[in-house]
Amino acid sequence: MNFLVRLAATFFWVGYLPLAPGTFGSLAGALIAWFFYPELAILAGVFTVTGFLVCRPAQRVLRGIDPPEFVLDEVCGMMLSVAALPKTPILFAAAFLLFRALDIYKPWPVSRIQAWKNPIGILADDLAAGLFVNLILQILVNSRLLSPLFP
Repeated sequence: MNFLVRLAATFFWVGYLPLAPGTFGSLAGALIAWFFYPELAILAGVFTVTGFLVCRPAQRVLRGIDPPEFVLDEVCGMMLSVAALPKTPILFAAAFLLFRALDIYKPWPVSRIQAWKNPIGILADDLAAGLFVNLILQILVNSRLLSPLFP
């Protein structure tokens, strides 16, 4: 069982990369979203449910409240960042950069969610960051401010 918890929480060992595991977890989420875009809602749902299921055991197995090798949260947050947006390289790049910024700097209310004293805070703060990124990009795309980029 510990093996499966590690496999899921580290997103197939991506979390064990020595440098910037969160960035690589986010990149994994972006790549999955790009290559499996028609199935994005289903995959994001499966990964998110899996994330919530492994939060508590991952804290024990990985020995930490929010262990850095737990990157399934970044995968899920990044997938949410691009959901229901036009599939363009520019939007995906913008989503990736905005998501990483929110994940690293944790502005309010993401910081409040991360401070939750329960295991779901591991995943919930990244889902909130992904939702904020998605809302920002949806507003920009739908307000036509970026229309020259999206004919």
